[in-house]
Amino acid sequence: MFLNRSLVPTLIVVLLIGLCCCTASCTDNKFDKKCIDPSLVATYDEIIDLPAHPEKLLIDVREPEELAATGVIPTSINIPLKTVSDELQLSPAAFHAKYGRNKPEANDPIIFTCRTGVRAGIAANEADRLGFKNVKNYVGSWTEYAKIKNL
Repeated sequence: MFLNRSLVPTLIVVLLIGLCCCTASCTDNKFDKKCIDPSLVATYDEIIDLPAHPEKLLIDVREPEELAATGVIPTSINIPLKTVSDELQLSPAAFHAKYGRNKPEANDPIIFTCRTGVRAGIAANEADRLGFKNVKNYVGSWTEYAKIKNL
């Protein structure tokens, strides 16, 4: 059987779409960086503008040792991935006492970050499942931020 060469580009696109967007990961987690909708991605420009937007909560889900080794994005709070779900279910008073920030309500903007955007995508998915409706993944995360800032 011979393959029509004019169909090769179309077949490649179909295969790539199938690999990228139709994996179990993508159907289970719309915040997965391999297939996230651009409307759910926080950009570097949005991240550096956060000091002007205290209503937006930036949550870094890396472990504290990672933050100590690399640094943090200004305005972020640290809630390690393994505790994100529990922490987002704290009472507003307990959340404020622990993090010094108001606990986000269902429609408040929350952005998740980590080192490369993978754990941030998992955390964003957990928040979404808990009923938070204005969630984003900073897909570039610390890697992009540090590179642009020359850190």
